Amino acid sequence: MTDRLGVSGWSVSEARSVVAQLRHVADPGPEYDAVELFLALCDYLDQLHGSPGFDRVLPEAERSELAAVVRRVRGNGAVPDEDGERLVQPVNSAVTLAEGRVLATQLETADGWQRELGLALQGLFSYLDQLYGAPGAFTELLTSAERDRVASG
Repeated sequence: MTDRLGVSGWSVSEARSVVAQLRHVADPGPEYDAVELFLALCDYLDQLHGSPGFDRVLPEAERSELAAVVRRVRGNGAVPDEDGERLVQPVNSAVTLAEGRVLATQLETADGWQRELGLALQGLFSYLDQLYGAPGAFTELLTSAERDRVASG
């Protein structure tokens, strides 16, 4: 089993640590937006994973179990948030999920830490797609009530 985020050279723990540090050095604009989105998606995965949180890429069997719970919760008549709709943008992010996918692709063509951030962000999207059941399926966030139901199994 690999603990890497997709084809990124970073493990989950490395990525979370490095990206948290990048928050203090990234220039305002797309790089900073990618940092914010990465951290917000990790927070989201913390909630889905429950205790101890998103500290590793789950092995296939555990990932399949979690994905089954996510699909069951998503299909059980969603509990709407205060606005009556699920969010397409994490609260602590300046970009939507769709914009984040584009941003990750753009960063993959850069050099240095920007490229690695793009690869790690793509790895998060791929992981979330798996939990949601298909490539490209992660287009909206579960509500907080739904996340609680997923975390409790």
